Amino acid sequence: MKNFNPIRGCDDYLPREAMFRNDVKQAILNSYLKNGFNLISTPVLENLELLNSSDGGDNLRLMFKTIKRGDKLDLTKPNLTEQDIVEEGLRYDLTVPLSRFFANNKEKLPTPFKSIQIDNAFRAERPQKGRSRQFIQCDIDIFGDPTINAELELLSTCLDTYLALGLTNLTLKINHRQILNSIVLFSGFNAEDISSVCITLDKLDKISVSGVVMELIEKGFDTTKINKLVDVLEDISANGLNCVTNYGVNPKVKEDVAFLINTLTTLTQNKVNIKFDISIVRGQGYYTGAVYEVYCEGFNGAIGGGGRYDKMVEKFTGINCPAVGFGLGFEPVCLLLKEKQTKQSGKQLALIFDQDDDIVEVYKIKQQLKQNYYVSLFARPKNMKAFYEKISAVADFITTVKDYKQNTPVKSLN
Repeated sequence: MKNFNPIRGCDDYLPREAMFRNDVKQAILNSYLKNGFNLISTPVLENLELLNSSDGGDNLRLMFKTIKRGDKLDLTKPNLTEQDIVEEGLRYDLTVPLSRFFANNKEKLPTPFKSIQIDNAFRAERPQKGRSRQFIQCDIDIFGDPTINAELELLSTCLDTYLALGLTNLTLKINHRQILNSIVLFSGFNAEDISSVCITLDKLDKISVSGVVMELIEKGFDTTKINKLVDVLEDISANGLNCVTNYGVNPKVKEDVAFLINTLTTLTQNKVNIKFDISIVRGQGYYTGAVYEVYCEGFNGAIGGGGRYDKMVEKFTGINCPAVGFGLGFEPVCLLLKEKQTKQSGKQLALIFDQDDDIVEVYKIKQQLKQNYYVSLFARPKNMKAFYEKISAVADFITTVKDYKQNTPVKSLN
């Protein structure tokens, strides 16, 4: 028997759920637009060489790749490699495509350029609650501003968006890659080890300190350096941002993080808990400055995150271009909002007509009703009760009574 279920890690959405998700997406877009960002769009498929050179961390392992087609695919070639078989990759996030987009269109864009992308990305994840293989990212980015003002504008916009959606009990955790780089070097690691060490540190909340130690040992690092790094992390965790300069961190970096915490706390009127957290790493290797994640009570994990990635456009074009970005986690936000959702009166209206009605007159009535409702026509079914149950299951419908044309009031199913 054929299996009609969607691919594991992907979902179908019935009308009620699809409308709900669309409303959330539109609310996010409206908030981004009100804060002065500009909507763009990029392709789902990207050049594989570009994706592989992006320092995407573990995301590179989770990338879906397309197979070459036609004459390009020669399976008879001896000693086949992946390069002989695959051609493009599905984007695993929206940051790499955005950097390519900016490199390709920079002459047409203002500086700084503030972009919005709300679109699908794909990762070969192990599916779980709030984590799918096909998922929507809601990104805003600023290109061309090297100052801390870019982070401030980006983060204030994102927190404004979360609050506008009705989410409460939010926590914004901020760290800085230069802090992480300094403490890794202070612990005795080499500069070329930083990316690998940070990828492991990014798993701290999942595998604990003992798991981080074990993974670093498995990577071949010296236990003396590992133990020293753990001691530094524990000291910073206990004593906070003020002690990071004890480990070679530039005081200006500490001041920037403190500025973000203090200013955002003021701007959000203390509605968001904003703090420094040394465990925030962001596993992608392309981050160069401040990194941050948002958490919400009721969801186990971050509901958004991002950071500064000043070197990515330069890697593609040779031209220096500072950049910061934030991705709002659409799937966890929808889960949280669904739990808070209360039943609301619908705008869907089922206009029921009889077979002997003048269909032109029916459509005239529909045109009038469309000023206030989303109107769908239905020929009167034999079993009205079953009909009501089914349309109510897929959307918040209200229906008309039989003699609506005689101005009988609309009858609500709610």
